[in-house]
Amino acid sequence: MPGADKYSAILLLGGPGSGKGTQGVIIGQMPNLVHLAMGDIFRGIDPNAEIGKEFLSYSTKGHLVPDELTIRVFRHHVEEKIRAGEIDPAYHTLVLDGIPRTVEQVKLLEGVAVVKRVVYLIMEDREALIARLVGRAKKSDRPDDADRAVIENRIDVYERETRPVVDAYNKKLLARVNADQPPLAVLRDVAGCLVGYVSASI
Repeated sequence: MPGADKYSAILLLGGPGSGKGTQGVIIGQMPNLVHLAMGDIFRGIDPNAEIGKEFLSYSTKGHLVPDELTIRVFRHHVEEKIRAGEIDPAYHTLVLDGIPRTVEQVKLLEGVAVVKRVVYLIMEDREALIARLVGRAKKSDRPDDADRAVIENRIDVYERETRPVVDAYNKKLLARVNADQPPLAVLRDVAGCLVGYVSASI
């Protein structure tokens, strides 16, 4: 177990449409796992808190949130969950989705979490991935997100900025999962990757 100032963590990595959010929510239902999506953390931040004001000073202007601030927001959120009794660092393993997004965040996260496993959801078929994202946008009634040019750009940004995160971790921690399967098959493979890496107690 990590020390009092560090948390056990599993990373869910994958490009847009890989299904990491879906898988994170499901496995986060296990008794000793807690799913934390950075997007949800950002959306739920208290705008009146000092850290919330700092965050909004970037987000409301359309600027990227600095890596250092992203990690502080994450740590602040986890500490609030601990105070509320929703996370017990001695028992829970955090399932992280959407963080780290950059190699710099990988370095900063080392001061916060001990990464036990890195699960990388892969869709090699770009056309199948685009079709999945188009379908998801239509179901969510977000026609702008169904634009192929928008989707292609999201994939390119991921490959350029976030894909290097995978290579920043020791290959011994890395488990590759084929995300181009039905969700239950992906869940089976993700769960198989985690056996032996999280507490077996319930």
